[in-house]
Amino acid sequence: MTDTHTIPLFLLRTVLFPKALIGLRVFEPRYLDMISSSLRNDHGFGICLTHSRGDGHAEPERVGTLARIVDWGGEPGVLEIQVEGQQRFSIQNWHYAGALAMATVHYWAEEPVVPMRREDDTLRAILKELLGEEAARDLDASTAGMVLAQALPASPEEKQDLLLLQDPLERLQRIHHLLQRRSGA
Repeated sequence: MTDTHTIPLFLLRTVLFPKALIGLRVFEPRYLDMISSSLRNDHGFGICLTHSRGDGHAEPERVGTLARIVDWGGEPGVLEIQVEGQQRFSIQNWHYAGALAMATVHYWAEEPVVPMRREDDTLRAILKELLGEEAARDLDASTAGMVLAQALPASPEEKQDLLLLQDPLERLQRIHHLLQRRSGA
């Protein structure tokens, strides 16, 4: 998928990574309608980190991730969904259609599949804790980096920087450095 598409955007103060899962509580009517349409028509929506424009509206970062709903439930007025990150995209242009942000996006090519390096053994141990030994055993560097970046205790801006990287080995190296900095090592 490398052509352009128009998709609705879920503007959040979080980042979704390809191949990673996050849970969301949806209660705003505009997003409830968007999720309902997504479920009904089996199409995804974009998740983008936002910053304030100063007029009460949020403005998306220029790179986000296509989300696919993998589970949902909830109670009246509140929908709880779990989404899985698909492809990253660049926003070509965007606008508000009523209260919902819509964007014309260009999907990024998939990252190369490369093995994790020996120096990533510390990160491999964290993956085993997150996913279980069997699921973590044969992860490639891209998948490992995306899953780790999603779970990383980092600011949304630091996560956005990791999302922008196109070299999976560089992402793993940056995650390792962020973890070292957090632990004071």
